[in-house]
Amino acid sequence: MKTIEVSESPSATEASAESGRAWKFVRAFVREPLKVGAIWPSSETLSRAVVSACNFEPRDTVVELGPGTGNFTQLLLERLDRSGRLVALELSATNVDVLRHRFPQGEIHFDSAEHLSKHVAPQSARCVVSGLAWGNMMPSMQDRIMRAITTSLSPGGQFVAFAYSHARYYPTTLRFRKLMFKEFARVETTPIIWRNLPPAYVYRCLRD
Repeated sequence: MKTIEVSESPSATEASAESGRAWKFVRAFVREPLKVGAIWPSSETLSRAVVSACNFEPRDTVVELGPGTGNFTQLLLERLDRSGRLVALELSATNVDVLRHRFPQGEIHFDSAEHLSKHVAPQSARCVVSGLAWGNMMPSMQDRIMRAITTSLSPGGQFVAFAYSHARYYPTTLRFRKLMFKEFARVETTPIIWRNLPPAYVYRCLRD
């Protein structure tokens, strides 16, 4: 994978805005814990690690599943540079409102990841980025979402996801890992990213 870069500290205005979005994320978690799946947004370090694992051109179609309040979304849109297409599916109504306000140039859908085929044509996505809590899902849901992902990916496309280190050996997490190895020709994993709450690591899965 590419080297993880750490950007400069944000300005006071940016930090204030980020803090506001973080508390909206927490409120969304309190209202809908099974839909949001995490109590705090991904850190800048994890966000940059996830997006650095993606290999796509500005003209490509990129999908984001479970974008939360948009930490990955912002970086993905910067790389697409208004030339490509970003399709995001989010199940929290609170977060959808935040995303549509922040990213009018993106396609933000209030829908489940299992319905990805309603929004993206088969084999048209160069990269699918996941912020979903796979360890919280029943096996049948894991299967349906993974089927939607693999159907949407173009030849040579990638699936990029992260997982929390403390949940590494949960039965549902282990099942998700086996599912990735079953569906993709190659699966790569980063070292643990400690600058996140909680610490996490990133998967990059590559198709033939």
